[in-house]
Amino acid sequence: MKRFVLAMGFVVVAACLSQVSHAGEMTKDGQNHILKILDGINWAGFEDAIIQFNLRIKIPEQQGLSPVDLWGTLIKHQGDGKWPTIVISTPYRREYFFIIGLSLFTHGYNILAVDTRGTGSAGGDWISFGPEEHTDLAFVIDDWIPKHDWSDGNVGLIGPSYMAICQLMAAGQVKCDEKTGEPLHLRALFPFSSMSDAYKDIIMHGGNLNMVFVPIWLGFVDSLALFPSTLWWGGENDGMDGTWEDPDTDVIKEAGKNWMDSWNQIPGHMEWFTDADKIVDGPFFDERSPMTYWPDKNSEERDSFGAEKTMSSKLPVFLVGGWLDVFTRGTLNNYQYGLKNQDVSDKAIIMGPWYHIDASAALGLDSVLLTNEVSARWFDWKVKGIEDPFMVEFPAMIYVMGKEKWRLEKSWPLAESRVDEKVLYLSKKKATINWLDWFSLFNMRKNYQLVEEATYRDYKNDDPVLIHNPAELHGTLSRSTQRWLLGGIANITQLAKFLFNIDIDCSLPWEDERADEIACLTFTTGKLETDLEITGPLKLTFWARSEFDEPVSHSYIDKLEANIYDKMIQIPLAEDNSFIEILMDVKDVQWVIEVNDVYPLGRAKNITSGWLSAAHRPYDSNEDPNTVEHYVDPDYVPFDPFYDKADREPMLINEGDLYQYVVEIWPTSNVFKKGHRIRLSISASDFPHLVPLMVPSENTVVIDEDHPAMLAFNSVNTDDEGNTWMWVSDTGYKNADEYLKYHTN
Repeated sequence: MKRFVLAMGFVVVAACLSQVSHAGEMTKDGQNHILKILDGINWAGFEDAIIQFNLRIKIPEQQGLSPVDLWGTLIKHQGDGKWPTIVISTPYRREYFFIIGLSLFTHGYNILAVDTRGTGSAGGDWISFGPEEHTDLAFVIDDWIPKHDWSDGNVGLIGPSYMAICQLMAAGQVKCDEKTGEPLHLRALFPFSSMSDAYKDIIMHGGNLNMVFVPIWLGFVDSLALFPSTLWWGGENDGMDGTWEDPDTDVIKEAGKNWMDSWNQIPGHMEWFTDADKIVDGPFFDERSPMTYWPDKNSEERDSFGAEKTMSSKLPVFLVGGWLDVFTRGTLNNYQYGLKNQDVSDKAIIMGPWYHIDASAALGLDSVLLTNEVSARWFDWKVKGIEDPFMVEFPAMIYVMGKEKWRLEKSWPLAESRVDEKVLYLSKKKATINWLDWFSLFNMRKNYQLVEEATYRDYKNDDPVLIHNPAELHGTLSRSTQRWLLGGIANITQLAKFLFNIDIDCSLPWEDERADEIACLTFTTGKLETDLEITGPLKLTFWARSEFDEPVSHSYIDKLEANIYDKMIQIPLAEDNSFIEILMDVKDVQWVIEVNDVYPLGRAKNITSGWLSAAHRPYDSNEDPNTVEHYVDPDYVPFDPFYDKADREPMLINEGDLYQYVVEIWPTSNVFKKGHRIRLSISASDFPHLVPLMVPSENTVVIDEDHPAMLAFNSVNTDDEGNTWMWVSDTGYKNADEYLKYHTN
């Protein structure tokens, strides 16, 4: 094991060095570095491996989409045997990410890493999850791999993030047996951290534009595409025998053209963020979403590529995600809705205490990605047919924060017998002062009670008023910034916690929300008399009216554009781009909701959040146009992933009218311990996660008998232990590793 990890570290370093050769010595230096990579793989114990580093994969025209030449790196077994193949499709360069599946080679698999079209060495345009990518990978699975003599025709897919999303979308395009519905060649998936809806999971959160994750991600992929192509260093089909062919002139020209295409397409990618037409939900995002291939479809008018196709219910899928991930919602929805027709033995999910980067590695569970022992069990069972029914009795394994333990569950969402519906009411009474907590004094004027039962006393005082000042934004000193920077600096503390059992969280600013909550509306319970576990999504329902002031000055906008957009995220904005006008003039409200676990001495640890633009509220389009009291759409069901009317046709609010809002708060799992408090925080900005609104506003939250404000969630009981649920072990994070490696139902 140690030898393998050290060797893989060497491989990564050598792969990085291979990208920085001087132009005059590019071919020779690149070849030498790649040979070092091959030597490192040999030293790790893969002596019987044959590597074809630059392998051309010709994709023909199909379904009206343009043909293209992709490039792959193949690690196959010596001899005449036929083996199943594990595929990693990536826009992050195959010469790095083939390592994800490398340890599966010793379990009897070929490993193939492929550059997504328009990235790495591949030709064509990078279209970011678009239809070409679905069909490219499906062709590789169904037509390209099976025709080779090293393949037994069986294929599995593995990878995190983008590579996870590719799996789910290609699964909707692969060929299936007409009688059984089983895929002809694709046997199993193992996606880490996957989104389900490109619009709601990536671009807009509750109708608010994400300004951190999207531009950083787009810029990262574009930057990787501008590294030197491996085609400049060697020819096709070079192997591990120490020989290396110089690339011919045509291949060098092809690599140069692909590199220039990657450079020229960068401005077009920024339209994801700057094109006003693309910040409204529609076909552009539909065809880039795995939910397009769910068994249930969005609506009659949903007309996007692949909408008529469905991922096979006979395809086994093992999902991994994190409670602090950017794709928490997407991973859980893929399991609940995308796999709704899968047999219990053909689906499993792990949800850990992770942000995005550590969720993509299942940090601390070494057997999941580092050594691939769990994925090997899954693929051996589902690809090779070796009976091993693990994760069947309890297919969901979740980490319960607060309790700091892993738990097994019969189902996700949790079985009805496991939960009790609970409501906490927002009160107009001031919260009790906690003399041990400085925040209790500093925010005393805006800190209200959160109560189990509302009485007339809770409605006596003035309504809470939330002020939005564009010059004083919330969010920076919050876990939100770490979450949307994919873990950011918090990845260091996560490594310390889950690899070395060192917990320094409480000393870090993003692990205590109090500084960020100053001037927010906060609603806090008294001390909890018993432990309370919340697992699943939460919902906040409330009423509010808004008054708007004049927009901030153009000089402030110019300064904001110069300091943030041009320098930090490098978005090229034309003078006539409507994006800045939207930013300047829109009279909207960002409702930002946080649920925090407040410790006895006052530390407020964010557990989960929700966001809603007033213009994207689930409005009732059939209401009386003269009404001044606006209810939500009677057809709206909270957490329904198919409800998208307001995202397709947003509607601004009328100044001074009273509106009912429902904010969907992302799922979590946390035990609020006895003596702790639960705090609900309401603000009107989440910077830099969300693009801030530049129109100041005064927002009155109306709370009375006719307009109650309620936080609804499921509390978890301890009934029926051993039948519907059980702890993996009494103590210890690592014990989950032992369960995953050795347990059989």
